[in-house]
Amino acid sequence: MTAGILPQKENRWTVRILSTGGVFSAAELKRIAGLAERFGSGHVTATSRGTMEIDGIAADKLDGLLDAFHESGLRLGGTGATVRSITACKGTACVHGAFDVAALAVRLDAAFVGQPVPKKFKIGVFGCWNSLGKACSQDVGILPAGPGTFTLHMGGMMGRTPQLGIQIGTPVPAARLFEVIEYLLGVYRRQGEAGERFGRLLLRRPELAAQIQRDIVSLCN
Repeated sequence: MTAGILPQKENRWTVRILSTGGVFSAAELKRIAGLAERFGSGHVTATSRGTMEIDGIAADKLDGLLDAFHESGLRLGGTGATVRSITACKGTACVHGAFDVAALAVRLDAAFVGQPVPKKFKIGVFGCWNSLGKACSQDVGILPAGPGTFTLHMGGMMGRTPQLGIQIGTPVPAARLFEVIEYLLGVYRRQGEAGERFGRLLLRRPELAAQIQRDIVSLCN
């Protein structure tokens, strides 16, 4: 199955369109609307991870939509055992935002989205501690700490069995943030079982969660 294509009821299909850190340009939104009117139900659904979905696509229109889609400059994705679309708050413009959330989300998108993992892996970046609950529900949730540093939570998830993430016990310098995320993804790929979320791995292997904490302290100091 092509990434970004999801089955619906009554032999209908949805396509999921990736934003860049939760942002679409007005031109992109117009192209999405045109595709929805031409191939779908005429409706577009916004998802909790800042993606858009064109709904109600008949099976006999799916190939035509994909052909048109590849010419549109839009990105399909956000499904399967991959790093999913980056969730980001409005911290760049919000009066509470402590850093440029949008710029970091764009960099995270370019570095990690679409990478293969045992199940799925969600990264969220948030500009202030008002978003603590959202940060705790990500596989990696990023919040501001002191100047030039971040507080990370790891192993959170929502779904049918929600789980709060574990706070990493040392501030992560901005210069080490991507290295730390690469390290966490590497641990997940090596130690996680097929179909197992990162948070479930940490629950199953508490000694691994403790080792991760020690390793990140070493990386950051």
